[in-house]
Amino acid sequence: MDIQLIHYFVKIVQCGSFTKAGESLKIPKSTLSKAVAKLERETGTKLLIRSTRKQTLTAAGREFYQACMGPMQTIEDAQKALYGQDDLISGTIKITVPEDFEIFLLSSCIQALGEQYPELKFIIKSTNDVVDLVGEGFDFAVRIGPLEESNLKVRTIGHIKLVTVAARNYLEKVTLETPEDLSRVRCIGLTSAKPYQLWSMTKDGQTRVLKTPMAVETNQITSVYKLTCAGAGVAILPTFLCQKGIDSGELVRVLPDWHYTDVPVSLISPLSTLSSVRLKVISDEIIGALRQSLT
Repeated sequence: MDIQLIHYFVKIVQCGSFTKAGESLKIPKSTLSKAVAKLERETGTKLLIRSTRKQTLTAAGREFYQACMGPMQTIEDAQKALYGQDDLISGTIKITVPEDFEIFLLSSCIQALGEQYPELKFIIKSTNDVVDLVGEGFDFAVRIGPLEESNLKVRTIGHIKLVTVAARNYLEKVTLETPEDLSRVRCIGLTSAKPYQLWSMTKDGQTRVLKTPMAVETNQITSVYKLTCAGAGVAILPTFLCQKGIDSGELVRVLPDWHYTDVPVSLISPLSTLSSVRLKVISDEIIGALRQSLT
């Protein structure tokens, strides 16, 4: 089997389209189309289903890509290394992150990587949906919360600490001394399928689970933060988002003796970073920056 055909196939999946892969490889799109067709003939297997707007990996194509992407990345990095270490950290990196997350935690890291490695290009997709990293050609995903079992490579970044906060002027109007008081104040939270949110709080080994109606709900955590600062109610917020407001006195942490379970944050990738100098450098930078922000 011609290794060049495999290289073209892997690059198409990584780039997300024949057009972008052709631009990356500096070859015509028609050459890639013929290469995939030839690869499918030689293997006797359909690898890609193409439509006018997108391409989709077949089940066999997905398995073939997962088996080939590691060795092909190693070969590509070895070729680049022949021309010097500086040229090795280049190309396009695709990352998916939860909405709002990159604004507060990832922006400075991307800026630092861009300055250090000017040949790098970043494509960032902000979404709370679970993206198919292989099918859409992503290099990394930042995931919040427990992970389901998969073949993806996982590196633990840290944990998000949650606190209960409200604006000082709002607290002048209400009494908030016990968890049960939350059911008698206006609560702000992220939009969900349910008209209420659950507050599971622990103090000295004792746990309270409260079901509170939401007076205001929104689909973005930044909006929850801004509404809370404006005095619209009480919210649970990550410390990386609200700590400056607490330090300045704009926000007040309420029920400080009651704590929430910390939320895990992970960096996942279809490819082991040990097989690529480029991916290892970038993942180390991302993890280091996020760990510093989450502490």
